[in-house]
Amino acid sequence: MLRYLSVVILVITFFSSPVSNARPAVTFYTESYPPFQSLNSQGELVGFSIDILHAAQQYLDFDINIQIMPWSRAYYNAQKYPNTFIFSIANTSKRLAYFKWIGDFYTVQDMIYRKSNRPDIQLKTIDDINRYSMALSRNDASLDRLKLDGIHPNVYLVGSQLAALRMLNFDRVDLIYNNEVGFREDVKKMGFKSSDFTAALPVVNMPIGIATHKDTDDALAKSMRQALNTLKQNGQLESITARWFGEDLSAQSIIQTTDIKALTQAVQK
Repeated sequence: MLRYLSVVILVITFFSSPVSNARPAVTFYTESYPPFQSLNSQGELVGFSIDILHAAQQYLDFDINIQIMPWSRAYYNAQKYPNTFIFSIANTSKRLAYFKWIGDFYTVQDMIYRKSNRPDIQLKTIDDINRYSMALSRNDASLDRLKLDGIHPNVYLVGSQLAALRMLNFDRVDLIYNNEVGFREDVKKMGFKSSDFTAALPVVNMPIGIATHKDTDDALAKSMRQALNTLKQNGQLESITARWFGEDLSAQSIIQTTDIKALTQAVQK
């Protein structure tokens, strides 16, 4: 059995539209996960994904209401309630069975990490993780990518990536799974030294974006999809990406092109 660790649930609602109070509000679930979305020192919701939604708002006929909470709760709610959305969510084949995919807006490199003082941990393939203990965030895409279905004896499911990193730092587990962007931010937030950790195995280039409940009204899903596509076509998404990930923009374009082709082939199959 996978072992679950408790987490305190915190729900905060943000993001009122400047357009009109008469418009319907649609809920978008997410977690605090910088630099994609988080609270700044003034209590404001900021981040790369937040800027995307702000930009998309002008092309929508509804107001975006963001609810931020632990990922496991956000994921649960987005599966339970039609006509709601979830972001920044990784696109996996398993999730396409539960959600309608609206579109991706960034691609991250997923990695498995170990402590730098554990050179004895050597991973050549994904199967090698079976020899070690690992902390993973509940309902994270890593469970799909690593093909873990609840029977792994050495996996601890925790409430967040921060909790997983904390366990790794204090040698409670051997490995964790995260993307490079999120991992750098988590190490910084926790006040740890990046040199204390080593990428043990690259896993996959993971598209992340927006999804909605599988029974969401088609017109609502289409509206959000068109708004996101507009940002891609008119250059706004590129500008936002450059503002947040300037030096990685060229590599990002290459990764996205490759992953879009791969995803298209997978869907066609």
